[in-house]
Amino acid sequence: MAANNTVLNYRMFGRPIGGENGVIVFLHGWGRTLDDFNDLKNHLTQALPQAPTPKSLVSGQAVFLALDLPGFGGSPLAKADGFSLDDYCITLRAFFEKLELGHVVLIGHSLGGRIAIKFAARHPERVEKLVLISAAGIPYRSLRTFLLGLGRRLFQTVFYAFGDLKSIVRFRNLFGAIFGSKDYQISHGALRDTLKKVLAEDLRPDAAKIKVPTLLLWGARDQITPLRDGQEYHTLIRGSRLEVLDSGHFVFLEHPEECARRIASFLQNR
Repeated sequence: MAANNTVLNYRMFGRPIGGENGVIVFLHGWGRTLDDFNDLKNHLTQALPQAPTPKSLVSGQAVFLALDLPGFGGSPLAKADGFSLDDYCITLRAFFEKLELGHVVLIGHSLGGRIAIKFAARHPERVEKLVLISAAGIPYRSLRTFLLGLGRRLFQTVFYAFGDLKSIVRFRNLFGAIFGSKDYQISHGALRDTLKKVLAEDLRPDAAKIKVPTLLLWGARDQITPLRDGQEYHTLIRGSRLEVLDSGHFVFLEHPEECARRIASFLQNR
């Protein structure tokens, strides 16, 4: 399906109904696809009908929507200079409108969490509830970022002074390979530009604007979006719940049944 001049690959489980009824929408992380949520969706299907249904359930049957975000899986990037978080949100809203969806429950992991935060802050009238799983979006300085900044200043000062373009390129590539993230190293062209735009945004101001009920699910051993990020989001998002499991960054893949149980409890709590 095309939305905002972007072709989106998606799967719908159940029948969407517009108006006040919504669907549970899964947004995956960087370099991942909609298949990440297969186990979680199956466990949620079993867990949700056991109690009174929220708006996002129709006749006791959950309606799920999973999509490949632009740049991943079967959804190509529609912009040569990459996507920003605003681009993702505009595309997502156009997609929902094309499907004639009402309220949605957003479940976002990592990059998907970034997009979910931005979307919920911009379009609170479209979001019923929010589930953030190891959501990214809080920048922090580390030894790596310090060295990257130092390296940039070094080659800008030395190599640009001599005008040696080949040396500049070699040094930049070498420094990026040593200190750059794995995501950066394997990204190219428009996808690398997308990563730069996404990483440039600090989502703490957006998180502070969120008014919808929010569940934060985090892994105690997460090295990519550390638990301190979840704790900070918990402080920023008024009334949010933070629940921590013994896992790494992919808590919903390591413990799909337990995550489904906690999400179902959250969704069924009015």
